[in-house]
Amino acid sequence: MQYENIYILGTGKVLKKCQKIAEDFFNQKVILVSYAQNLDNFFNHLKKCLIISANNFYIFKKECVLNNTIINYHNALLPKHKGCNAHLWSIWENENESGISWHIANEYIDAGAILTQKTVKIEHDFTALKLLQIQHKLAIDSFQEALQNLQNNKLEIQQNNSGGGYHKKSELPNNGFLELSWDKEKIGRFLRAMDCGALSELAKPKIRIFNKDKEILLYQINEFDLILNLSDNTTLKITKEQNANC
Repeated sequence: MQYENIYILGTGKVLKKCQKIAEDFFNQKVILVSYAQNLDNFFNHLKKCLIISANNFYIFKKECVLNNTIINYHNALLPKHKGCNAHLWSIWENENESGISWHIANEYIDAGAILTQKTVKIEHDFTALKLLQIQHKLAIDSFQEALQNLQNNKLEIQQNNSGGGYHKKSELPNNGFLELSWDKEKIGRFLRAMDCGALSELAKPKIRIFNKDKEILLYQINEFDLILNLSDNTTLKITKEQNANC
């Protein structure tokens, strides 16, 4: 199958690896699109092209979707957790498994036909960062299969295109605030869900103490205690019995 042109948009290792895989698969140059330009203007003028969305947050407009073939990587088992930050929602909602989906992009966010999906078991100590790293590797490892299924028109229509949960970029578990009234398991799960790594643009988790909001910079969890290092250079220690001492 030959396309007028093949373009790729995204970030990080997923982008770079998928660009090389696609070039080898189609024996055709895959052109990297820069975020520095007006993306609406660029993509809305394309026709009969293949566009690969690999770890990308730009939303393709209807004109581009109707005139081209777009395949997108999403880090969840669609139709669950459409939208942004699916990895942290999987942990916060205490799910046993997550995964990735390569799918066709249509007029609705994360609702197009599935090309391939891969599953990963969520271990009890997974942070959002750890889960995301595993998902990115799964996306790379399954990309050639997704291209093969695209070429063979092997698609699976999502069973619930209008549901399954949708998360905006601004949404966070419990609005990003930890509650001391939670039991230790829920507190730990919240912190792991909000632990997206030092380079993440996601806001740090917060805690409200004496009507003052403080960022949680670091946390430690062991059998007996949960220790929080806060943004005002104080340390909060929560014992197994949930007694809090600053």
